[in-house]
Amino acid sequence: MGHVRWGRACWLTARALIAALVVGVMCGRAASGQTPAGPTPSPAAPPAAPASPDKVVLKVGDQSVTEGQIEKAIHALPPQAQNSLARQGKKPFGDEYVLMLLLSQEALSNHLDQTADYKETLALTRLKMLAQAEYQQIAQKVVVTPEETSKYFATHQNDFEELQVLQVTVRKKPEGSKEGTPGFSPDEAKARAEEIRKAFIAGQDPKQVAEKFQIANIIRVDSQPFAVRRGQMRADFEKAVFDLPAGQVTELFDFGTALGFVKVVSHQPGDLKGATPKIESTLRQQKINSALDALKVNAKIWVDDAYFTSPAAQQGPPKPPSTPGAPPVPK
Repeated sequence: MGHVRWGRACWLTARALIAALVVGVMCGRAASGQTPAGPTPSPAAPPAAPASPDKVVLKVGDQSVTEGQIEKAIHALPPQAQNSLARQGKKPFGDEYVLMLLLSQEALSNHLDQTADYKETLALTRLKMLAQAEYQQIAQKVVVTPEETSKYFATHQNDFEELQVLQVTVRKKPEGSKEGTPGFSPDEAKARAEEIRKAFIAGQDPKQVAEKFQIANIIRVDSQPFAVRRGQMRADFEKAVFDLPAGQVTELFDFGTALGFVKVVSHQPGDLKGATPKIESTLRQQKINSALDALKVNAKIWVDDAYFTSPAAQQGPPKPPSTPGAPPVPK
């Protein structure tokens, strides 16, 4: 939960797509090593066998590229880039691949591959790719059994509880903002939010409340509940929401650019089937981390602590805590 629910839009410029394509072709994807916050997205399907894998589809000077090479390079891209490519066609990819080959050929003619910077970068890239390959091999060997999944669920069942809630958000106008900026002054925003909150406490129909108070891009009143789970909200807000019985309304919370509250409609206990993907992902990452720790134990590692220091202690008066840029809502 970290975006105002005024509406959603997603833009991916052609140039951003092309950048992703070239990075994917040259370097591949690096393993993150982080436990996903939710169920692991399904991996991209294996690439369909090219109709003519040995067919030359691109030439730059004396250098030829086959259909099979292009398809393999495309499949190495992140899923988002692959999806964008599927919508836009292969033309942008081909154009940028040509440019990549042109530049690389020119670099060779200028002997840039003999420079110290290039050799150092190449050596570092090789290390990263080897590390990625070993990480993937470790991950492929990890097995999570149904018994392990059931045991984890039994001891973490509350983590998978799902709430149905109604949310109200009132946008605040930033201090010193230009005329026409959407939002209310802090006092007016609080007064509006409290008025709506009283209507919810009184048990008024959410649809009628929304019709009465909602203002496009300023006040959002949910008339239909949506699901929230632990880990999607600011910690203090999450505790208030999940501690609240069904039918109750939270206090008003300040999220920096907006005020907001929710009404809890229902509590729904998590079920093993729905929780299994996230549990498997968590346990898989734990096993990978254990394997990495074992590598460290068995290796002769020395680190100069005087050079690799921890972050320096903060000097002077502490900075005020930053506030979220938006009230908590489903991502």
